[in-house]
Amino acid sequence: MWLINFIQIAEIPQKENYLLVINFSFNEKGNYRVLYDVFENKKIFKSEIIDFDSSINLKINLKYNENYKVSFLIKNTKTDAIINDTSFTLKPESNDYFIVGKPITNKNKYEENDSFLILKIPIYSKIDDTIDVEIKFESLKSKIKKNYKFYLRNGKNDLEIPIEIKNLKLDRYEGKLLLKYKKFKTSKTFDFQKLGLFNLTSDELKNLIFALNYLYSGEFSKYLKKNNNDLKKAWESFWKDKDPTPNTNLNEEKELFLQRYHYVIKNYTKNNKINAMGLIYLRYGPPDYIEKSELNLYDRPYQIWYYESLNLRFIFIDKYGTGDYELAPSSWADYIR
Repeated sequence: MWLINFIQIAEIPQKENYLLVINFSFNEKGNYRVLYDVFENKKIFKSEIIDFDSSINLKINLKYNENYKVSFLIKNTKTDAIINDTSFTLKPESNDYFIVGKPITNKNKYEENDSFLILKIPIYSKIDDTIDVEIKFESLKSKIKKNYKFYLRNGKNDLEIPIEIKNLKLDRYEGKLLLKYKKFKTSKTFDFQKLGLFNLTSDELKNLIFALNYLYSGEFSKYLKKNNNDLKKAWESFWKDKDPTPNTNLNEEKELFLQRYHYVIKNYTKNNKINAMGLIYLRYGPPDYIEKSELNLYDRPYQIWYYESLNLRFIFIDKYGTGDYELAPSSWADYIR
């Protein structure tokens, strides 16, 4: 269902430089391309385009105490669909004690039955001594804090910390790592996910089912009932029946739904629920153009989405100035121009 199986970004401190490693792995072989750029102090440092079929490992040596911006885009060269578009900044900083790389977990997605995660912390040390390590991670539903002591040897150190996650709820977690030595402190962030069926949290599964029933007038609930609420079987059976070209490997109807659904979840949700704009996008896709205004007759921001080929328009009003747009009757167009 989801193409990308694994994305891992590792930052490994070394004596002379700071190694950035980016790994991509896909569930299925295909025609993929990654385009990446690295800027050093706003000037191009490295740029490359690489084609691959299932996995790729990028290694880039960076300098200490310089500002970098890294961006990469992954696309399917056969369909021209963008699969992932990511950018981030970093400044590898040196000090007199120890340099900490990016903490990574042995998996970025854990399943419901997983009991432990392994947190890996690459460190280049200039001391031979014991340091204090504090680990915190939390989601909206869970929070954990752990304290450790570790001995660092001069040179390269690879700490591996097992953390029990058996009783954690299905969710996405943000973590913070704090390392202390005498009066010196440094911190790093990390994240991981503990997810259920289809790599989704409980709230996301509800959104998926809601989106399907919204688009297909409640049909998916009937498939669930027919398959004794087995979501995986219902999903496979539903899309098999919806496939417009059953004799090919590509199910165009399913791919269109997933493309729109992922965009909606990323851009048009509030409090884990799909908003009015998201519902329209799910049904009709991106509008031909959008008319925006910060003020109108009632001092309310609004947007009008136009679908010219369908002869449709949808008006969204931000009634309370919170950025939460609601669908308004088309007749409101007479009052907001």
